[in-house]
Amino acid sequence: MTKTTWAVGAAALGAMIALPATQADAKAFRVGATRTITSIQAAVDMASDGDKIIVDAGTYMEPSVGDYAVQATGKALKFIGRSKPGNPVLIVPNAGQSHGILIEGTEENFVENIFVKGFTVQGFSGNGIWLRYVDGFKIDKNTSIDNGNNGIWPTLSANGLVKNNVSYGSDDSALWVEGGQNVRVMKNELYDSVTGLEVTISENVEMKKNTVRNNTVGVGLYHPNGAGLPQPAFITSNDGWELQKNNIFDNNRDNSAPPASLAGSLPKGGGILVFGVDGVRGSRNTVEDNDFYGIALVDYCAGVTGGDGSCENVLPLVQGMPENNRFEKTVLTNNGTNPPSHPLDPYAADLTYILTDIFNDGTYSGPYPLPNVVCGTPTSSFSQSGIPGFPTNGANLLVSSKC
Repeated sequence: MTKTTWAVGAAALGAMIALPATQADAKAFRVGATRTITSIQAAVDMASDGDKIIVDAGTYMEPSVGDYAVQATGKALKFIGRSKPGNPVLIVPNAGQSHGILIEGTEENFVENIFVKGFTVQGFSGNGIWLRYVDGFKIDKNTSIDNGNNGIWPTLSANGLVKNNVSYGSDDSALWVEGGQNVRVMKNELYDSVTGLEVTISENVEMKKNTVRNNTVGVGLYHPNGAGLPQPAFITSNDGWELQKNNIFDNNRDNSAPPASLAGSLPKGGGILVFGVDGVRGSRNTVEDNDFYGIALVDYCAGVTGGDGSCENVLPLVQGMPENNRFEKTVLTNNGTNPPSHPLDPYAADLTYILTDIFNDGTYSGPYPLPNVVCGTPTSSFSQSGIPGFPTNGANLLVSSKC
């Protein structure tokens, strides 16, 4: 949820995509300590659309000048790391470098068919693997270690798969889909970060069979104000977010983000945080041993009250009441049993629902937003805030043992 701003114009996605070279024209550039090309960036500079960058196992401290160890702009390339057990393709920072790998098109011309596999990116103060303005991508079997901002960050990009990666040690998100459309996030291991798996201002994001543990918040589905960029023109709605068969547990890590940031305000102990967003569909997730809450449906303005980013100080881009979210057959076990000291710690529970003050006098009679539904879920503890006299079943929240 770092406030990084990238302006997005109104051109349609289809008009942005540059056509790659044909496979017959593609070349392979091989990089390694004993090869003619010893620098990944040197191979990128020589390559053209459709080419492959094949990198031998070893440690690479790129001589690139600037913020990025490896930067590919406007080129549709395939990056293949020949990592071996105990001997990865490891990229570490050289002096002045803040980010590991950046692959980007432009607002007017997206690059397409990007492939990144087999790299370990470690120790950058910014981002590990970063994509922007990309249409068609696969990020597979990579590792991000102790990259200070985000580990794996596909942003302003569409039609992608992020699968079988390991990411940990980031002070924002281990994996963040921001400004994305039609993105699948599958079978990743995400831990030891402020947010394990984050989604903001995106359309049609499927999150399936990920292991998310030992973060401050396991899965953060955040209001657009948490992003820092306007909604991209090619995204028509912030919905279609699906959570299926994820294992989300022990997310009790101390928050290491800058305290003044929105990420820094997140209390530890959270399983799934639905923070002012609508239309989430969750099914058959396992959410266990998160000290503050298992699932929390929180109005955005209620969550930021009292801070510099409060709704009184920063106008919400869209209304922040969570609506029309549905969680089915989720295992909720031993959540909310040891909350941190926090103004909302009395509401620690397996399932927590927090609204704003408009419901706080006990007299409000509607109209209510579209209801949220939690069903087929054994819930040992349940709490609500801001709604005295507001029934559990009815109005904006329906809780049922059957779906």
